[in-house]
Formats: sequence, C-alpha cells, structure tokens
Amino acid sequence: MKLIVGLGNPGRLYRYTRHNVGFLVLEELAKARKIKIRQKRYGSLLGRGAISGEEAILLMPVTYMNLSGKAVLEALKEEKADIGGLLVICDDINLRLGTMRMRTKGSSGGHKGLNSIIQSLGTGDFARLRIGIATEPIKGDITEYVLSQFKNKDRKKIKDIVSLAKDAVAVWIGDGAEAAMHKYNLRNRTYA
Repeated sequence: MKLIVGLGNPGRLYRYTRHNVGFLVLEELAKARKIKIRQKRYGSLLGRGAISGEEAILLMPVTYMNLSGKAVLEALKEEKADIGGLLVICDDINLRLGTMRMRTKGSSGGHKGLNSIIQSLGTGDFARLRIGIATEPIKGDITEYVLSQFKNKDRKKIKDIVSLAKDAVAVWIGDGAEAAMHKYNLRNRTYA
C-alpha cells in the first residue's frame, strides 16, 4: 500500500495559495483516478483507491502545515503502512514555478511541513515530490510570499506542473522512484 500525502493549509483562505500546491496535486490525482477525498481521519481528509495497480491512500492533513507530522505518523501506524511506501508532495520556494524535483530522502530544506513530518517520524528517509513555486528569488521572511495566491500570468504554469506532478506520482507508484526521478526531474531548475 502507498500513502500519498499532499501538504497544505485547510480552508478557503488558503485554497489557491502557493503553499497549497500539495493539496492541488492530490486533488488532481484524485479526480483523474475517481477517488473521493472525503473521509475524516488522522486529522486529515483521505480517500482510498487504486493507482497504477496498487492500493493507495491519498491524505490531506488539515492540521495546518506546521503540524502535518502528527497526521502522517498516525496514518502510517493505523494503516500499518511502511515508510518506503510514503510520498509527500509539497511546495518548494527554491525551485522555479513550473519545475519539480523528486527525491527518495533528505532534509526539510526549511519547509515547515516536511520538518514536522521528519520530527514526527524520526527520519527523513521517505520520498518527497517538491513543486517549484518561485517566480523570483526570495530573501528574508517568505511567509507572505508562500501564503499569497498565484498571479493570473502564472496560473497556466501551475496548472501544467500540477498535472505533470499527478503523472509523476503514478509513475512513482507503478515503476518506482528511479523511473519517476529520471522522467520528471529533468524539468528541475533552481535559483543560484
């Protein structure tokens, strides 16, 4: 079984903000696979279904970003899921809008949702798919930027990368991390 976690903040105020890209990818994946994300459990909304021939749980923690780890840990324990079947989808301020990067392990890179998960699990050894949200280099406090909505001129790029990310998740589930990284990390560009 695979546990696919999209990170974001609950509520209408945050719905289309840069920080909610993880939720957007999960919603797109659920729509494409006809999975309803409605069940309330583990401090999250979740849906179950088959993706690439595997049983998958789509999990959207509604604990707010900084407390995502508690929901993920609870879901892993209760569902008796293996950390090797965990994929976390989140935004990344260090990647340009329209790019993404998948890794099989790593640090939080300063992302508070990933940091919460790493602290709760006691390890960073889980897959993550980072979606670029930066349209320019950002220095200093990034809170206002990540909680802002995408500008009209950027909406096509975010729609396109969300669709690609949905496909990357299906490849990760069906063919493994190496295949997904090889196919989708080629779009990666970072700010220097």
